[in-house]
Amino acid sequence: MANMVGDWILVPELTTGHDEFSKAMGMSDAEREATRNLVYTFHLSRDGDEWYMKVVTETGVVFVDTKFRMDVPFTYSDLDKTATLTSLISLRNDHFIEKMTQDKNGVVMHWDVDTYRDGDFVITAQTKDGATETQRLRKR
Repeated sequence: MANMVGDWILVPELTTGHDEFSKAMGMSDAEREATRNLVYTFHLSRDGDEWYMKVVTETGVVFVDTKFRMDVPFTYSDLDKTATLTSLISLRNDHFIEKMTQDKNGVVMHWDVDTYRDGDFVITAQTKDGATETQRLRKR
């Protein structure tokens, strides 16, 4: 996955399926609107078997700042620090296949994420209950 290493910025106008996915996630209208045009930078680097991922919003809020290994679960807090997220990432056919679990006040939710390189973009497709949000990130 050397072709995904680097800094990538979300291009919000290329996002599709946001409303459907956020409804499947149980977001309120206000949460859905607040996240609709949220711009972030995704940093990915690697040192041997250890990966480093950092996600920072355009306002400077650090969402994820963690090291991880493939096929080993890791945990962090959501953007507003109200839920615990657990991620398990596997590498399959040059795709990061991620199994996500969110625990918010005892309510547990699961969804899948597929992240891969396609030409000039890194594509992230999140799917829950048949609803998919696809985001495109361009090299920074």
